[in-house]
Amino acid sequence: MAVRLTDVLVRQAQPPSRGQRFLWDSETRGFALRVTAGGAKSFVLDYRASGRQRRMTIGSYPDWTVAAARKKAKDLKREVKFGSDPMGQRHAEAGAPTVKDLWSRYRADHLPMKAERTQADERSMWEKLILPALGTTRVAEVAHDDVEALHRQITLQRQTPVRANRTIEVLRKAFYLAIRWGWRADNPASGIRRNPEEKRTRYLSQQELARLSQALAGHPEKTSANAIRLLMLTGARRGEVLGARWEMFDLEGGIWVKPSAHTKQRREHRVPLSAPALSLLADMKEDASGPFVFAGKSPDQPLSDIKKTWASVCRKARIKDARVHDLRHSFASILVSRGASLPLIGALLGHTQVATTARYSHLSDEPLREAAELVGSAIELKEFDEIEVPDEVAPTRQRK
Repeated sequence: MAVRLTDVLVRQAQPPSRGQRFLWDSETRGFALRVTAGGAKSFVLDYRASGRQRRMTIGSYPDWTVAAARKKAKDLKREVKFGSDPMGQRHAEAGAPTVKDLWSRYRADHLPMKAERTQADERSMWEKLILPALGTTRVAEVAHDDVEALHRQITLQRQTPVRANRTIEVLRKAFYLAIRWGWRADNPASGIRRNPEEKRTRYLSQQELARLSQALAGHPEKTSANAIRLLMLTGARRGEVLGARWEMFDLEGGIWVKPSAHTKQRREHRVPLSAPALSLLADMKEDASGPFVFAGKSPDQPLSDIKKTWASVCRKARIKDARVHDLRHSFASILVSRGASLPLIGALLGHTQVATTARYSHLSDEPLREAAELVGSAIELKEFDEIEVPDEVAPTRQRK
């Protein structure tokens, strides 16, 4: 039997001995007060949408008054009349993927296609930066302002503007995938203004490389010192050297074959090795006991880091403001200064884009300048004063 619900009636409603009971409102069909055995009271609405019977909780008493709950019930019934399903929409929103779910699928479907070092770097961005800020937010509800605020936070609070740029690049790719997966229609990470970045142009000079070689020769940590020496001799990336296995090297043929899984471009890269590089590897091979060229704490684990050794040898060699990656730049600079072409340098470094190698093009100015100086010096010798110019090539005087 339905009665008109009032605040007095609701306040006096007694709980059942078990389960729950309903007091149906006579004014608004489907609107009721639900009372549980524990004494909890809430307002509900029963309706039918798309052939399915629904029961939707409006709110609890006394947070909601009877008048407010009844008005909400009428508004919901009006939506149902025009084809909406409020409860179904609530269920859909409750099951909608969050940014944390986006990370789970990104990690499973997309991350394995990248190099191991890149995977570790992106995993750090997600776990330390993205998820703490946006993890519980639904993918469909992430706004451009949310991503921009994250970029600003990483830039200003953490004082890492370049890291902020890289994080947004990862998010932009993730949201492009979310569009492909049908999780949202647009990309909120597009159009974020990047922080300005200055390209490093640090190259070790011949004197610095010589001092570095001397420091490496006397360093007690032979494994990490040899890893740095191979970086110097090949121009390879840090991850390629530290993850190198003996099976990748043909010491007789003088070739290093880097599998696609170990390269940044995800392509096999064949590199000819110089005589000093082969000599270094041959000496190491005699004492090798595991699959990795540079073993870590155990023969079955690769060397994970060379930061301490790098800092130590740089101090001893009096080298300042240099990173391990600058050895790669230095390798290229030596090739350019010796007249090697950019395509040849790109092939040795494993570049797939000419533009990547073009950063070293300005270094070729020096040999060109030396050639120009040869001409300039010959002209400036003023030898023409001592040379008798034949009449047939003598300049014709201009008549007045």
